[in-house]
Amino acid sequence: MLTQRFPIRSTILAAALTLLMAPPTASAQEHEGDIVLLVENAQIITTDAHYNPLCTFGTRLEAGNQTNDPGFDSPTSEFPANSEVGFTLLHALRVWDGTDFDTIPTERVEMSWGPLGPITTPLDDTPVDGFTLGVGQSGESHYHYKFKLTSPAAPGVYLMTLQMWSDDDAIAPSEPIHLVLAQTVDDQVFAEALAWWERNGAWCTASDCVADFNGDETVDTRDVLAFLNAWSNQDPTADINGDGSVDTRDVLAYLNLWTAGC
Repeated sequence: MLTQRFPIRSTILAAALTLLMAPPTASAQEHEGDIVLLVENAQIITTDAHYNPLCTFGTRLEAGNQTNDPGFDSPTSEFPANSEVGFTLLHALRVWDGTDFDTIPTERVEMSWGPLGPITTPLDDTPVDGFTLGVGQSGESHYHYKFKLTSPAAPGVYLMTLQMWSDDDAIAPSEPIHLVLAQTVDDQVFAEALAWWERNGAWCTASDCVADFNGDETVDTRDVLAFLNAWSNQDPTADINGDGSVDTRDVLAYLNLWTAGC
């Protein structure tokens, strides 16, 4: 059950008020970095680089309709030494039509690493197992797969869904991980599509409590700090009021939800 800690700390309110006095500055990065793989309660979970639970990650395709970002990283000692980590492509590729991600396009995404692969997203929602990559003696896994959009590679925003797993039977697979891939579209279209999926994604198992921003099932000051960090970086997840813009109105909307609790 979600719990909430009171009272609101003055330092948190002061930070919020400071941000309200000036518009946020846009982040120079397309995304927060690698997808971090952790093992908690005998299951793989995914977080951003700040260890906030997250299942949706956005990136841009580059020259050749491909990218090596985001990478998949873990701290040392996270997996059994010399074990293997693999992936499964869970669903057919989808494309943003300006309203939702229901459309299956002609394009597919190929996922490879060095000589391994490519493994291609299925034509329907029949899962396709990929290959495995080794975990080192330190228990750390860190790989940058190549994601390539196949012909005709039309401009658009594409959604692929995968799952990470370990060959150690004691570790359960991750929940679905969603990669939102922008192919030669402007920032506004990319942001709108990404924000829509984060609010409406049918395959995400994130908390329904918006105030629990970091997804740890507790509403406390850490959620406000996580929100303010996302807001200052113009992260679409900070568009709390859903108007397509990350601005001071979202700070007010979030603080109201946080005060009310869940």
